[in-house]
Amino acid sequence: MYAIGTIKAWAATRAARNGGEVNHSIHAVLTIATLGLWLPVWTVAAIRETNRAKMRSSLVDLRHIERLEISPEYRRQLARMSR
Repeated sequence: MYAIGTIKAWAATRAARNGGEVNHSIHAVLTIATLGLWLPVWTVAAIRETNRAKMRSSLVDLRHIERLEISPEYRRQLARMSR
């Protein structure tokens, strides 16, 4: 159990640094090591990352929020969402 917690903590730290991309090599090793039991986790992670990538590509670049022609209240809401 300790090993799983360590791997999860390491993966969370790595995801925070890299923007959350799925590390397929780690998932492949875990899938082989667990004789396929890790495959559903890997599948869900890959699908979620694909959905996040689509969402990120459709968002306005919030670094340039000052240039947008929007109301101050909506600007604050966008700023809160980008944190």
